[in-house]
Amino acid sequence: MIVANYLASAALFCLGLYTLLTRRNMIKMVMGLSLMEGSTYLLFVSLAYRARSTAPVLVNPPDGESPAQLAHGNVADPVLQNFCLTAIVIGVAVTGVFLAVVVRVVQHYRTLDSDAVREMRG
Repeated sequence: MIVANYLASAALFCLGLYTLLTRRNMIKMVMGLSLMEGSTYLLFVSLAYRARSTAPVLVNPPDGESPAQLAHGNVADPVLQNFCLTAIVIGVAVTGVFLAVVVRVVQHYRTLDSDAVREMRG
């Protein structure tokens, strides 16, 4: 199952990269970047997964297990999960900035085509 997550992450990244490299519409380019970001989130969550693990913070341990047993590696990695949540917040902010830049470019040049904008620069 975890291999499927890695393959899905690689496929999403490649799809985003393909979109970024082949599309000239700036909105679609931002969407390709967002796909690439999403693939990294999936990769981080997949790297943090451990089979038959428990949550890293427990008020009471499950029946039959002591807190000492849980501390010996049978917990999910919270660092990558926290990093992923932070990356999502930063990614949303960056995407908002990209879209704001696209809006300003469209207002100035009256086109979404990045090649046309490059030609108009002079």
